[in-house]
Amino acid sequence: MAHPVSADQSIGALLGMALGDSLGFLVAGEAPKYCADFARHALDDDEPPWLEKDGFAFGQYAIDTQLTRELAASMIEVRGFDPAPYAARIVKLFDDERQIAAGAATTHAAHRLVQGMVWAQAGEPAPAAGNGGAVRAVAIGLSFADPAARSGAAAMQAKITHHDVRVHAAAQLVAEAVFAIASEPELTRATLLERLGDTVEALDPRLASSVRSLERVLVQPPARAAAMLAPAGFVERDGFEPAQTITAFATPSVLYALHAFLRSPDDPHAVLVTALSAGGDTASLGALAGALVGARVGISRLGERLRGWATQLDDQGAGGYAELVELGRRLVERKRR
Repeated sequence: MAHPVSADQSIGALLGMALGDSLGFLVAGEAPKYCADFARHALDDDEPPWLEKDGFAFGQYAIDTQLTRELAASMIEVRGFDPAPYAARIVKLFDDERQIAAGAATTHAAHRLVQGMVWAQAGEPAPAAGNGGAVRAVAIGLSFADPAARSGAAAMQAKITHHDVRVHAAAQLVAEAVFAIASEPELTRATLLERLGDTVEALDPRLASSVRSLERVLVQPPARAAAMLAPAGFVERDGFEPAQTITAFATPSVLYALHAFLRSPDDPHAVLVTALSAGGDTASLGALAGALVGARVGISRLGERLRGWATQLDDQGAGGYAELVELGRRLVERKRR
């Protein structure tokens, strides 16, 4: 039986997301072996990694967490979900040129919003199917208890930047996974996967099939699992061959992040190592896998080291640890009201 998502879990999800995003951002786009070595050694040290990327050190998170933060703040502000105020926050982020490592589709959509296009038309058309709209659905899963409202809001917020239904379905999967993991910890793995398949069956039957068969991938090491999941969701009209690692394409991204979580659902350290070891779009993979495990264990069981690292989270002088904690707490309060 489902219980309300607690403040501990909501905060844990946002901090887990920002931590995974910040770690993954440092090695995004690198080869799997490099990323696996980084993840294994960085997460075994007491101090956070010393690497920098694009002038940013550990603690700076990228676009997935930035837009999830803005989505959470928007829902708190309007006491629900309204795409127009959220779109206005996207405009401000890009107008102020504070976005970090935004994908092409999100950037194009944001520029259309900046130019005055309405949110329902601004999204990048298919076959652009990046994972941004899916990853930020974490905030929806934390905040909506009603299944229909959860799926509807997840797909609608994704539409602001992506019109491809594969992104909308991936967003529904993420929102459902976060809610189920946080509110029903006793769910078996098989039951969870079947439920997620049922959630996206109508919108994306291929994603539904892939998630239901994810069990067979869980025994595989990261590189092999990434190669098995990378082709998921591709169709001939996409116009390019699927990669051998996890790119920013929404379908394999959400499947691999779910794989990383399900291999070690109570061990944030192991989840992040698996997420980052795939290479490719490690920022998004780290963000989503970190959010999933954070939603399960909460801030109280993130571990002393990761909780300490979380205090260094920052977004160019704002959006740091204290703000993320407050957002997580208020998301739960908003839902209860």
